[in-house]
Amino acid sequence: MSIKQKITIRLAKTKDLEIIQDFQIQMEHAIEDTPMPDEVGKKGVNYIFSTAPKEGFYLVAEIKDTIVGCLRISYERSVSSNGVFWWIQNVFVAENHRNKGIFQLLYKEVFKMSKSYKNIVGIKLHVHKNNLKAQKAYEKAGIKKSPEFVYFKRL
Repeated sequence: MSIKQKITIRLAKTKDLEIIQDFQIQMEHAIEDTPMPDEVGKKGVNYIFSTAPKEGFYLVAEIKDTIVGCLRISYERSVSSNGVFWWIQNVFVAENHRNKGIFQLLYKEVFKMSKSYKNIVGIKLHVHKNNLKAQKAYEKAGIKKSPEFVYFKRL
């Protein structure tokens, strides 16, 4: 039995809150030069859980009832496309489970779910330019680089 057959992808539940908060903190510390305080990330994850699906939702990947990865979906209303983009955000796979196709399975579930909504016009994500491993995983999933650049100012 391959590792992919042992992985279950599902919508996150309230019982998953603490592990997703932990993943958020690990991700923040791994990719940000100046990570936000841990409590801010915890509150952010809690907010998504408390408003789901209005503000977005999480999917988790688990092996034998242990969560090994997650991602968050948020929404962007597109005027020019007259529909909604799903943004994949906060992707995290536990270090000892990387390079096993977990992101690929999470992405396939996002893509499958998006097909059941008539107003979803595309799936987007952003990635830090220094996160080369993630870029390779996204390209392997068939996600193409956009001609758009992201500009940002923290308030």
